[in-house]
Amino acid sequence: MYHYVRPTPADLPFSRYLHIDDFRKQLDFFAADEGFVTREDFLAVFDGGPIPDKGVVLTFDDAIDDHYRHVLPELRLRGLWGLFYVPTGMYAGGGMLDVHRVHYLLGRHGGMAMLAELEAMVEPRMLRSDHVAEFQHKTYRSQTNDEATTEFKRMLNYFVDIEWRDRLLDRLMERFADAEVVSRDWYMSSRDIRDMQHAGMIIGSHSISHPVFSRLPVADQEREIVGSFAYLEDVTGGLAVRTFCYPHGGFHTFTADTERLLDEHRCRFSFNVEPRDISRDDIHHRPQALPRYNCNMFPHGKARFGADESMDA
Repeated sequence: MYHYVRPTPADLPFSRYLHIDDFRKQLDFFAADEGFVTREDFLAVFDGGPIPDKGVVLTFDDAIDDHYRHVLPELRLRGLWGLFYVPTGMYAGGGMLDVHRVHYLLGRHGGMAMLAELEAMVEPRMLRSDHVAEFQHKTYRSQTNDEATTEFKRMLNYFVDIEWRDRLLDRLMERFADAEVVSRDWYMSSRDIRDMQHAGMIIGSHSISHPVFSRLPVADQEREIVGSFAYLEDVTGGLAVRTFCYPHGGFHTFTADTERLLDEHRCRFSFNVEPRDISRDDIHHRPQALPRYNCNMFPHGKARFGADESMDA
């Protein structure tokens, strides 16, 4: 699982990202250690084909411009493929998604500054009290963010009521960013998505607005799934296969209803975040919650912080 893969960004001194040179080294490591599962062999598994004894499958989340600008050329050079999971809300004029507004603010100004600003804005009535202990225990366990960064993300993604989240982020972006300019440079274009499918990549849904599905009513979950697939079917001229990836990831971020809805809307398989290999049991009994590893769990996968400090991706 990858997100940001890029050269050192000059305008985001506090950002966490996998440097493109380290990505190349990690691909070299995988090629020598495990090899890569072909697209054909991977898809055949879901039609009853054999599960390869070993091999790596690459997934990329969030439709970041990095994926078209830096990742695609590297994969094509090596004859590789990947699954690219796209949240679609920004293509319907919705601007920058909340999750990426959080990433931008942290990357531009750092966790301590942003947490101080957020704490000055948040009132008790804006917070939800249920599941606090659960989310404190389960969220961001595989990352090594500084405490302020983790708390800023946790507050906005889990503790602030959804009705207040947008308002708080609007206020922060008004003070610290030009959201329209940032959003234009952040994502792949619709044409880029189409080009990637034509190049042999698999395009999948990552919802519309990148919410925590377990926080949504079932009807809202369905709208996120149906709407995102409809957009991707249209922009690609027809998806090769319907596949989904849970925003934020982890079993606490989706429900049995989410998996049922994905089955009902002809999604063949979905990716969770659970660090282990895919098994035959996963394929046959729970294809809507396939496990996958974070790239930072393997050699050369440590993200850089700012210029060159190693942190988790």
